[in-house]
Amino acid sequence: MEHHIKRKEYFVKLAEKLDGTYIEYTDEICIISLRLPDGRTQSIRGFFRQRGQDLMLMIMSKVCYLDEYPNVDFKMLTVQNNKLHYSKFVIHHDYLEVLADAHFADITVEFLEHVALEVAQTADDWEFKITGQDLH
Repeated sequence: MEHHIKRKEYFVKLAEKLDGTYIEYTDEICIISLRLPDGRTQSIRGFFRQRGQDLMLMIMSKVCYLDEYPNVDFKMLTVQNNKLHYSKFVIHHDYLEVLADAHFADITVEFLEHVALEVAQTADDWEFKITGQDLH
């Protein structure tokens, strides 16, 4: 259990550094709500997943529910994936989302700041481009 708490501390510290609001959503998932430029907000989810022998730290943020926006240009999103440093577009439970993952053993809170901001800003930018709203 102690190791589980130490992992969560990364997200608590990240929320503090980014002046965001930390919410423990479940035992496994936390949410950090971030204020972005132009008065917009974006929430990111943080959690851990085992991938083979590696413990991965994951950060995700929703863009839109695909059933409500069937004309999403997936080719354009694939091109955008090549322009991102840490993250990529994925489909998760019928949502278009932005995902970044990193080996937990290799990360610092400072590195996570860059990753989290890219995930949040990218998801927010594309949420606005696709929906015209500030939903997530």
